[in-house]
Amino acid sequence: MSVKSRSIFTILALMLLSAGAIYLALGLRLSYDFEDFFPKEDPATAYFFKFRDQFETDNDFFFVAIENDKSVFDLDFLKKIDSLNNDLKSLKNVQEAIGPTQLYSVAFDPFFGGMFQTPMLSIDSASYLKSDSATIWNTPGMVGVFFSEDGKSVAVNMKHTQKLSKMECDQLSDEIEVVVAKYKFHKTHVIGRALGQKLYVELMVRELALFISLSLVLTILFLFIAFRSGWGIIIPTLVVLLAIIWTLGFIRIMGKDVDLMLTILPTILFVVGMSDSVHVLTKYLQEIRAGRDKIDAIKYAFKSIRLATFLTALTTSIGFFTLYFSNIQPISDFGVYTAVGVLLAYGLTFTLLPAILILGQPKRMVAFAVSEDFWTLKLHRFFSWILRFRFRIMVVGGILIAVGAYYTSQIVVDNKMLEDLKDDHILKQEFNFMEKHFAGCRPFEMGIQLTNDSAIAKPEVMHQLDTLSQYLIQRYGVGYVFSYSNLIRETNKIFNYGEASSYVVPQEKEDLMETERLLANSEMKEITRLTYNDSTNMLRIAGKVGDVGRVHFEQENEKLHAFMKHHCPDLMNYELTGTAHLIDVNNKSLVENTVWDLLISVLVIGIIMGIVYKSWRMVPLTIIPNLFPLLLVAGIMGLTGIPLKVSTSIIFNIAFGIAVDDTIHFLARVKSFLNEGLSVQYAVKRTFLTTGKAMIVTTLILSAGFTTLIFSQFLGTYYIGLLVSLTLFIALFAELIYSPLIILYFFRKRGVKRDLKEIEG
Repeated sequence: MSVKSRSIFTILALMLLSAGAIYLALGLRLSYDFEDFFPKEDPATAYFFKFRDQFETDNDFFFVAIENDKSVFDLDFLKKIDSLNNDLKSLKNVQEAIGPTQLYSVAFDPFFGGMFQTPMLSIDSASYLKSDSATIWNTPGMVGVFFSEDGKSVAVNMKHTQKLSKMECDQLSDEIEVVVAKYKFHKTHVIGRALGQKLYVELMVRELALFISLSLVLTILFLFIAFRSGWGIIIPTLVVLLAIIWTLGFIRIMGKDVDLMLTILPTILFVVGMSDSVHVLTKYLQEIRAGRDKIDAIKYAFKSIRLATFLTALTTSIGFFTLYFSNIQPISDFGVYTAVGVLLAYGLTFTLLPAILILGQPKRMVAFAVSEDFWTLKLHRFFSWILRFRFRIMVVGGILIAVGAYYTSQIVVDNKMLEDLKDDHILKQEFNFMEKHFAGCRPFEMGIQLTNDSAIAKPEVMHQLDTLSQYLIQRYGVGYVFSYSNLIRETNKIFNYGEASSYVVPQEKEDLMETERLLANSEMKEITRLTYNDSTNMLRIAGKVGDVGRVHFEQENEKLHAFMKHHCPDLMNYELTGTAHLIDVNNKSLVENTVWDLLISVLVIGIIMGIVYKSWRMVPLTIIPNLFPLLLVAGIMGLTGIPLKVSTSIIFNIAFGIAVDDTIHFLARVKSFLNEGLSVQYAVKRTFLTTGKAMIVTTLILSAGFTTLIFSQFLGTYYIGLLVSLTLFIALFAELIYSPLIILYFFRKRGVKRDLKEIEG
């Protein structure tokens, strides 16, 4: 079979496979479930799910707040709120909807032996509103939950059916928004997990299209600058597009949906997969410029850089694959599927690309290659400058490393619930409103395992629980605390005809047992079971706190433990839990995971280079130039206060895996020239002049592609784009400036000064 026949067969086979991949990719779905970001196989996660099964979820809620320009104690306004409350209550999958007009005070009737309810807020006559407002403001659990602290907003608190599907969540969100819009209030605010999930997925779809489009435009621009030919644009672009399609098809085969992390995968593959194609085309054009015919140039180009391109694909995929060991599932999946995509791009580079070059007639690209001398001249001058100022360069490098190391130690590991969204996003704005005017949106959950079945009836245990509840309100910052002791307080108040002074835990055991009997009856049992599970003897304390960050709550948790140890000895078998707490647990382990993942990546790549080239020198030559940019970028994070969290933790693995590619190409080319009989000095110089262009072009393409991510509404994606781009630029300069000097040092046979003077001219 002739070369052209094999090329035609190769293209047809690849197109057939691509058609199948397109069919599979079209069946992918977008999903966002923040529980996927909980640490897998972690005791805290196991405890959370067990705790949730005993009580309820802490995030299956909706919070609808309505502002009024005057005061919320306006009769017409409150009547509309009451109608809204009833409409929301009637929606499918809404289990509970309680607003300010449907709050009741309960008292015990001694004559009939039962309880009676009276509305806390009268909407029949305006004459009662003033006295009602005073009562409400003096009743615990009203302000911050149903009324804003400034008295200009009210809220309807809703619970919906647990574990709704994505479709059911979207439907419920739409129905709530329709109901709220019907009343045409001056200003409304809606927040809830189901709505957040809906808005996240919609944003993911928009950004996926945006990133791919921007990456395509910028890549085409840089490819045109580099090759001045349609073929120079089409060939690399087609290779990476097929690599993306194949990867998406593979994701579908594995039964995975596209989550928040995987939305940036096409962009990363688009720019990372371009590297090998650019190096191959650059080498091909160099051989054309040297006078070889097309077929010989193709053969020689692929033969001469096949080891380097294989190593770059392998090391880049290793950099991503180390993320597999993350205990956060979306990050683990992202690492695996991106690693697969990089290897697919490499395979297409060595099958599709040569087939197109053989069958195509890239005359303009060849003509441009023959006439071009811009890069050689500029790179020669730059190389001479490096050698002339080598001592100053090394001193500056040492200073930058010291400064970077210092500020790296200042990196803060912190996180907030919705900090990953930019401030101008509607969901973030609604969240901030709730944080400012109400008790907060961050769930607080605590489980307390009592020692025996009778502990709940002991006055000393109940008083300790009450002491803890008051501490959480007054010192920890929890909004209205939902706990068994607070239900005891409410019940005691009921028995004492609703007197505010009776809102306490009874001192006498008989009185305490009487209130507990009332809580155990059929009318109260449903709400009581949400604070005390009598089958497992587990207590629950729940509430809402402000979203002020993990570092703050870590300090408060230490104070809480000390307080409980001193004041609540019978409640020490406790554990903090809940969705927000699990997110904190994630970030607490990030530093260790990030360091270990990066260390594995660095060691594996260094060992591979040492084994392949049978030289220990290749290990430091590969590692040193690429740790320099990582240290500087980590220092920039510490200096500017960019926190280390789930989204930013993957930056270093991505950057190292990609940045090391240029080092490999540089070292491989040096070894190639050495094998041809050149001295070390001239091998370094020729490598700088020939491989330097491909390094610059690929870095521009990679940086441009990652830079598109700064347009994301997700701050994590924004930082990935910004910091990886910055790392790649620093890595390029480190590679071009320091690698020649380091190589000359490690491979020297004579005095270094004599070697440098010899090639400087």
